[in-house]
Amino acid sequence: MVAAGILVLSLGVAAPSSGASGTYSASASAFCKTIIGFSSKAAAPKGTSLTDYKSWAKSIIPFYEKLASEAPNSASKKVLGELVTILKDYAGASSLSKLGAYEAANHAAFLKGTKALSKAIISCAKSF
Repeated sequence: MVAAGILVLSLGVAAPSSGASGTYSASASAFCKTIIGFSSKAAAPKGTSLTDYKSWAKSIIPFYEKLASEAPNSASKKVLGELVTILKDYAGASSLSKLGAYEAANHAAFLKGTKALSKAIISCAKSF
């Protein structure tokens, strides 16, 4: 859950302000366009139940799969592939306690991955 929160915050770095025109530079990569198009409505689970987490994870898996396919480099592609795996684990979790244990056991790796991905996202934001 913490990893997901960190990832969402890192994605927010590239989100256009509410006054942004929504146009992209002609040279913007598909990856950057997908990042900028991220919907904040999918930013967090609606509640704290297992059903809420599973539903949230299922709803954003396609977004991260698309990002992984458009990743600007192998490091970002690797991190995004790992995030898709994590989200699939969240989507299939059988209990909140197991989900919490999974998060605790993998927190350091999740944090490292989101920091690496943040660099690619910040680069996108700077390109606009």
